[in-house]
Amino acid sequence: PLLWSLPTRGHFDLPSADEFMKSYIAEKTRLGKDIPWEMPLGDEQAVKLPLPIIGLNFPKSATLTLKEFFSCGGLTAIHTSAQQGRIAICMRENLLAGNAPLNGCNHTQDEKTGEVKPNDFFSDIGTQAPCYYSSLHDGGLEAIAEHYPHATIMLVTRNAKSWHRSMSGWGSILAHWRIKCGFDGNLNHTKSDYWHKKWILSTGRKKENYWIDFYNAHTQKIRDFAMKNPSLTYVEVELEDENMAKKLEYYTGVPSTCVMDCHPGPKWIREHPNVTGKCLSIG
Repeated sequence: PLLWSLPTRGHFDLPSADEFMKSYIAEKTRLGKDIPWEMPLGDEQAVKLPLPIIGLNFPKSATLTLKEFFSCGGLTAIHTSAQQGRIAICMRENLLAGNAPLNGCNHTQDEKTGEVKPNDFFSDIGTQAPCYYSSLHDGGLEAIAEHYPHATIMLVTRNAKSWHRSMSGWGSILAHWRIKCGFDGNLNHTKSDYWHKKWILSTGRKKENYWIDFYNAHTQKIRDFAMKNPSLTYVEVELEDENMAKKLEYYTGVPSTCVMDCHPGPKWIREHPNVTGKCLSIG
């Protein structure tokens, strides 16, 4: 199995997305790197950010919301699967073969005209069978930096306790993460015994404290990666932030009215019979 890793520390007390972005921008400025959102949107640009844009959000952290946002902004945005199949499987096979992560799943062909367009934005890029998350499995993030050194990586975070509650009600995904992925610290799947010990010592309903730390450690790993790879562009916003839509517009140039409240599950669709599709405008 592929090995995964996360930072190890006693407690993950993370600064807010705004606080981190302030530090990140200061570091990019110190290094003399461009800040894309501080530049005007070009005549032929749909978005201020360098392409491709790779969303590293965990499931239940606005993966569909981001896809719809960028689609509304005129980008070719992909969620879960490209025309060639599941994005995560494509990325996993490419990692094992030493190819660029998006090789073979990086374009969309118009069914009517036959026109082929590059995929600009990728979201929900993980899978449990076979298990692969580029932000968790060793070499995944490094492959992005190697093959797309001027790309954009994005992260929408949310309150980790709310995320765990949402994940717990989303089928059996956390069970798959434990059994199929070894994200409970199974020593066949990770080099460090830190997360294995934390799982054993974790108490409470559905191991909530463990998954909260797991979520926050994932955020820390991506932030560390962004700081170490300044040629990339990094954007992070918080789902519960009442100004998230305005901040997305600031960073991307895409109108804030493109932000939707999206729920892919059948329960939400049943409860909103007058809504066509999986998203509801919040404008």
